[in-house]
Amino acid sequence: MSCDEGSPPRPVPVQPVKGPLKFEMSLTSDPRLLGVVRGAVEQFAAALGIEDEQCRKITVAVDEAFSNVIRHAYKNECNHTVQLNCQAQADCLEFTFIDRGEPADPAKFCAQPLDAVALSGRGTHLIRQIMDEVSYERLPDHNRLRLKKYLPGAGKQA
Repeated sequence: MSCDEGSPPRPVPVQPVKGPLKFEMSLTSDPRLLGVVRGAVEQFAAALGIEDEQCRKITVAVDEAFSNVIRHAYKNECNHTVQLNCQAQADCLEFTFIDRGEPADPAKFCAQPLDAVALSGRGTHLIRQIMDEVSYERLPDHNRLRLKKYLPGAGKQA
């Protein structure tokens, strides 16, 4: 919103992304921080002019990814470090989680069929349905999970 003296407030148009826009968070593996991550990611996506419904979906995917790191990599221990890097390019948003927990078994990603009554096992399905690219790597001393969402009109890159 913009307020010039004597005129009613008017919305200020969001400018297209020019060059990378990014922020990083270093978090403990404490589930109480899930709300902090959700708030930051949703505001980040909204600041880029992404529509509300898409912002919510992206936020769900990132929330699920952080939950999985806490639950599976760190076995719900709250005192470990998780690095979250958020970056916007002209054509996409990318979220990268780095942790030093237990390696994930890629064979277990989306291993369970979606079940309407199951209370767990949906996270990786949701992440893959919402994001355009999902990749996991076990590197020598850490895990790296990347989630990428192409912006409307940008299309997927080869």
